[in-house]
Amino acid sequence: MLNDWRLYTDESGLEKKHVAWHEVLKEIAQLNGTSRTLVHAAYGDHVDLVVAGGNNGKVLVQWKEHEPAEQHFVLAADKHTGVMSSLVIEGNEVTFPLSWCVPLEMAVPLCGDILRTCDKGEPSGLEWLPVQM
Repeated sequence: MLNDWRLYTDESGLEKKHVAWHEVLKEIAQLNGTSRTLVHAAYGDHVDLVVAGGNNGKVLVQWKEHEPAEQHFVLAADKHTGVMSSLVIEGNEVTFPLSWCVPLEMAVPLCGDILRTCDKGEPSGLEWLPVQM
């Protein structure tokens, strides 16, 4: 079990070190789109997990790997449409493709697996899309 995460939330405004994976997961589960809209967890210099939003029960999930080369992914629903949706992140309404706004109840168990293993895996019913930065 990976219990040495660095954690930042907009609710606290502080970075915490040596955080257990289940504490990070608890913060993700509490995203509400108002007072809690951003969780950024990093494990060493290897990976970053960012979960943002929470309004209307939807979140944006991003995964960044730094080794062997930097790669950035966003979690998406299977349906790719041109429809856009907005999430509130740190007090600002930000627009994303609707397929990138996944239900929080689907994101929480997936994030639990990620936080325990440091591996984004291949989630059922969702897919990781590579994003060019």
